[in-house]
Amino acid sequence: MKQDRVVPLYRAAGFPTPLTGAKAQSLARLHEAGLVIPDGVCVTSRWFGEVASRTDIGETIEDQLRDLGAVPTGTGRSLELIRRALTRTVWPEDLVLEVCAAAERLLGEGPVMVRSSVPVEDGAGLSYAGVFESEGPLSTTAEVLSALARCWAALYSARAFSYARGQLPREYAAFLQTWVRPDAHGVLFTQDPVTHARGPITDVAWGNATDTTSGRGSAARLALADGDSGDVLPQELRDSLISLAAQGEQLFGHALDLEWVWSDGRLHTLQARPITHATAVHAPTTAAWWPDSDVGALHDVDLGLCRRRFEGALQKHIWLRRQCAALDVPTYREAYVVYRPQDTERLAADLSGHLRTEFVQINWGARGTGTVAPLAELADRLKRGHDRNPLADPAFCAAHIGEIVAAEASGFSAVLSDGTVVIESFPAGLPGIKEGGLVPSVFTVSAEGAITREHIADFDRRCRIEPGEGWWWRPQDTPAYSFDRSDAEVLDIARITRALCDSLGEARVEWYAGDGRAMVRDVSLEGGRLDAPSAPGGQLISGGVASGTVLNLPDLAELDEAARALEVSVIGSGTDNAAVMADARITAAVAAVRRTDNVIVVAEYPSAGLIPLVDFAAGFVFQRGNLLCHTAIVLRERGVPAIVSRTAAPLLRDGMSVEVSPAGVTVVHDQERVC
Repeated sequence: MKQDRVVPLYRAAGFPTPLTGAKAQSLARLHEAGLVIPDGVCVTSRWFGEVASRTDIGETIEDQLRDLGAVPTGTGRSLELIRRALTRTVWPEDLVLEVCAAAERLLGEGPVMVRSSVPVEDGAGLSYAGVFESEGPLSTTAEVLSALARCWAALYSARAFSYARGQLPREYAAFLQTWVRPDAHGVLFTQDPVTHARGPITDVAWGNATDTTSGRGSAARLALADGDSGDVLPQELRDSLISLAAQGEQLFGHALDLEWVWSDGRLHTLQARPITHATAVHAPTTAAWWPDSDVGALHDVDLGLCRRRFEGALQKHIWLRRQCAALDVPTYREAYVVYRPQDTERLAADLSGHLRTEFVQINWGARGTGTVAPLAELADRLKRGHDRNPLADPAFCAAHIGEIVAAEASGFSAVLSDGTVVIESFPAGLPGIKEGGLVPSVFTVSAEGAITREHIADFDRRCRIEPGEGWWWRPQDTPAYSFDRSDAEVLDIARITRALCDSLGEARVEWYAGDGRAMVRDVSLEGGRLDAPSAPGGQLISGGVASGTVLNLPDLAELDEAARALEVSVIGSGTDNAAVMADARITAAVAAVRRTDNVIVVAEYPSAGLIPLVDFAAGFVFQRGNLLCHTAIVLRERGVPAIVSRTAAPLLRDGMSVEVSPAGVTVVHDQERVC
């Protein structure tokens, strides 16, 4: 029924929770009680359900959710395929017009926000706080529609999958809401969420309100009943917050977590949910550690800034380690710890029996923000880093610890369609390995075990492990040397590659090796077995034929930098990733590709920074590159033709009409083959 697809936010409480969601209903009830709620429109689960049923989205979701747990390391890829369908499928015109009409009314008053109102959100047991997405401020209907798609796609993120323990919600709702420019903003608790002591407390900060709810901003926590809060808060704001806490508890009958904005002397309420209890994450009561093979209890433990890392790891790496253990394939080990400074000696002693490498990486928050230290100094480093990730009980903090493998070589391997294993090998740690910026030494191993050295590369740098902040490999210039590997090492890499591919299907294995032995680092799933890595016109990265106009991207430095900063890789780095697509460097490159239809991008190598361009380009030509880098996987998965042609790439000029195929690169207007 049309009348329950898009409804005024203030009327959301008159509809069932599965239709509008508890978040929208709570705001409607607060509005009815006379509190200031920004105007809005609820896009109900029936609207999203009709979009899914009238397009291919519904079938894609059902197919991928059915297969989600079939292959442990395929979880990320299944979720990615759902997100891709949600952000790229054209929605039915009549449904789009309904949302546009509602959005235009709100936009007439100024920018709007898109906020999730998933029916499972804001429960007393599971709040889903911070799990789903909100976007804005948005100024056009096109921006609103794109944000609706991305917020819907966030339902199928690794974060949501981990939080829900694999039981993803099947219904989605959202609302559009007038954006309020904040003078101050925060989260108000009607009682202490940790101690449950009575009396309202609030986090308060100034600036962008999304920083508070995302945890990125710095906020002061104030007990409003204390007179000291008057030194920080204007009296009018303090009184308004105390009144909001009292009215909210009286209206809902339980303790509340309320998101608020103070603007032009008025208090606006943006969200009201129960203070989560029962199965919510809890503050630790004692120091503990969990190996990566036994982390089920971590769902219920406060990990602070490490939670995002835990969720990403749970999606893939932890399951991969279990898979490797079942196949007797070695991989490096990890652990999570929750501790106080006085616990570090005992924890370090316990962990020394679990971690086996000379060096370990310790992260108290997001990837790349930690430190690398000798295992022998673990206790001291944990103690010194204690303040980097305080938990709800600040006496405790959490850290993620992983082994650092002092490997001589690293690289990628896969089983080809003819049963041959192809191995690409680099000196361990060199920058540019994942991005395709280096040409590897290439080995093939036949089904019978015969080794062929396809190409032995020369390098003039090596890396060594250096303790300290950030990335641990330090490149050093050396005299040029040929990078060959022993038969024993090549055969061991082939062995673990076959074992994983036999178990997981078409996979690309990332490995470390040294002293003749190999160890798995990561696995990415391919859409199908690869063909032989060579072609008449050059090294074929991705098959197919494409015609278009040449666009040269001669300097990849900024895209490389963006790829590293945003962790662009195989999963979640296309048009469904708002952070990637909002980056100015990525945006500029996408705009250049989109100026002309059917663009053939010509670049020096398949930088990971090119991955966001794959959806907009007809084909790619590289001067150098390799078959198994991240960009190559995405190109094959998306069916975009690409070839490495050392002779053709330097001859291609902007504006040329060319055809890319396994036979090479042809200038179309005069049929002159340049390679």
